[in-house]
Amino acid sequence: MTQRLPDFRNEPFTDFGDPTRAEAMRAAILRVKQQLGQSYGLRLGGEEMDVEATLTSTSPAHPELVVGRHAEADALVVPRAVAAAEAAFGEWSARPVEERAELLLRVAKAMRDRKFEFCAWLVWEAGKNWAEADADTAEAIDFMEFYAREALRLAGARPPIQLPGERNELAYVPLGVGAVIPPWNFPLAIMAGMTTAAIVTGNTVVLKPSPLAPTIAARFLLLLEECGLPAGVVFWR
Repeated sequence: MTQRLPDFRNEPFTDFGDPTRAEAMRAAILRVKQQLGQSYGLRLGGEEMDVEATLTSTSPAHPELVVGRHAEADALVVPRAVAAAEAAFGEWSARPVEERAELLLRVAKAMRDRKFEFCAWLVWEAGKNWAEADADTAEAIDFMEFYAREALRLAGARPPIQLPGERNELAYVPLGVGAVIPPWNFPLAIMAGMTTAAIVTGNTVVLKPSPLAPTIAARFLLLLEECGLPAGVVFWR
């Protein structure tokens, strides 16, 4: 699949003037509303951690609505998170770049198929209007599609100079564990872009999403796992 990729094209924005798409968005908002208030734990090496501190995310437009309840990591969790990410780094960094790029493409397709759902989470938790939520989701898809292609391109890079009698090679190598601390204003696109840029190039990640939009990050990480992200590659919250 990665060898036959078409040229990168930006994800088109949704025309909500189309009654069919507008109705699909309304339905997604109602479906997501039924999922508000769920609890999300800390995931360390693919396993849930028991912690006492919690963070409650509420809807800015309807403060009485709890969007999600999240386990809150403290300073004592950080060394364990970094250690788990380091443990996963060796195996993940050794995987072929094609395999890591395939993961991003699967996640991009899954998000595209569930675009209204992710838009609805942005409406409920970030207070975005439909057009802003759609743009945020489209940009997240763009990041994954673009970074998958760039990882493949960089993996095939050649030395700029090849002198007679020499055999020069050019290789980009993963560096290790990265910390991702995205802002609140694009809680899906920037969070997804920073995270997937790191993992497609063979790194592992400790992710601390914005406390104003932790549920969106949790839903994205669940999607990553559904699409085949190995345990330990990303620690979140």
